[in-house]
Amino acid sequence: MYLHKSAITPTVQSQVTQNISTGLSHMDLILASQSATRRRILNSARISAQFMSPQIDEENITKSLIAEQALPRDIADTLAEHKALKISRKNPDSWVIGCDQILVFEGEIFGKPASPEALKTSLSRLSGKTHRLITANVIYKDSKPQWRHISISHMSMRFMSAAEIDAYIEAYWEDVKHSAGGYHFEKKPDLFADVRGNWFDIMGLSIGPIISFLNQANTTAPFQTPKLAAVLGHPIAQSKSPLMHGHWLKKHQISGDYFAIDIPPARFSETVRMLFDLGFSGFNVTIPHKEQALAFADDATPPAQRIGASNTLIKKDNGNITADNTDGYGFMTNLISQSTTWQPSAGPSLVLGAGGAARAILVALLDAGAPEIYLCNRTRARAEDLAAEISDLIEVIEWQDKEDILPKVFTVVNSTSLGMIGKPALDFDLTHVNPRALVADLIYAPLETQLLKGARARGCEVVGGIGMLLHQGVPGFEAWFGTRPVVDQELETLVLT
Repeated sequence: MYLHKSAITPTVQSQVTQNISTGLSHMDLILASQSATRRRILNSARISAQFMSPQIDEENITKSLIAEQALPRDIADTLAEHKALKISRKNPDSWVIGCDQILVFEGEIFGKPASPEALKTSLSRLSGKTHRLITANVIYKDSKPQWRHISISHMSMRFMSAAEIDAYIEAYWEDVKHSAGGYHFEKKPDLFADVRGNWFDIMGLSIGPIISFLNQANTTAPFQTPKLAAVLGHPIAQSKSPLMHGHWLKKHQISGDYFAIDIPPARFSETVRMLFDLGFSGFNVTIPHKEQALAFADDATPPAQRIGASNTLIKKDNGNITADNTDGYGFMTNLISQSTTWQPSAGPSLVLGAGGAARAILVALLDAGAPEIYLCNRTRARAEDLAAEISDLIEVIEWQDKEDILPKVFTVVNSTSLGMIGKPALDFDLTHVNPRALVADLIYAPLETQLLKGARARGCEVVGGIGMLLHQGVPGFEAWFGTRPVVDQELETLVLT
């Protein structure tokens, strides 16, 4: 018989149903779910748990509750209870978390799409309108309920044309076919114009309230709600940042998680604002969003202002968003860590390329005391525009003349993609290179480019690009997660593998 749980409020409610004052010396915890997303949340909170599938008949239970005119939030709560109870009966000494999430639109419960055609119908109905995600979590022990929590997130989806829906299904069907409503918010948050709720509730596990309860029951060190950060780009699948930040989070045992999120340029600002509102501490920003990130922020650090772009966004305690650019920091720290003798003030520098990376390198070299910089780009006009923006200490030379000034430069930097795997080779004769020069290549695939091999053969110090990638991530990680990470060989091997 369906029991109407009228005490549950329509937005959020947590309730302790049993006395837990005795506490525990350790947590024997089971998550009654095989959801990879929920498992990831628990892991990100550094909570050790077993994961078991309860195997209940969700479809028939839901139909029965609907026939009894149960409220949607009570349906979710009852399903979560069934899952927790089934596992608890077999594991009476464990604390068992049961979870369920349902999508409600215009009074109808949307389940997992049965087919791409069914998903197309669902998305067509949800397009341009607001629906609710109801997330229920309960905790059982010895077959008795100890705690429950209900949250309701309001999700306003953008209008999607038929062509956009077809493209979305083609790209994401395998990922979303087991999700209520047929979407993964974490992969495509830009599908939504507005969201009112909490990131973890939307993901299906209300980890903050769960942690509050577990900390009452646990007499050892308290758990903490994970902090969140991500790298934003378009495309973003190629990014190494999740590997790097994931390694640091695990190494330092920090309660936190880091994602890679693809955002189209036209939706950058509003999507980033929405993610900050959902609880993110900050973001790394890559192509093509760096200029937009600077414009989005409330204020900017001097490097970001001078470079005219941001690769790091940080939410301050007062709620303001600060834009930083750590590319120059990463470049200089990499060079200094790799060389014991290099001095940027020793003489002129040569920089190849006039893109975003070159902009950061030029500013970093000038700030470090480079007396003069030669800038060389295949399209001379771009180099001239960049030099005019930054400093009159930068002299633009023709691409074909770059070898002529090699004898007098003490730093050579390739910031182009020439020489990268899958790209054309960098045509650069190093016969007359100054043997006291340091030669750096921002490319890290391959790890040693032909430029670096040639420079090494002529007695130059050489520095590859992987270190810049790793070092530029340090300031952001420290700002978001409160710990300054270390760049070491273990991290470099992980990222290169």
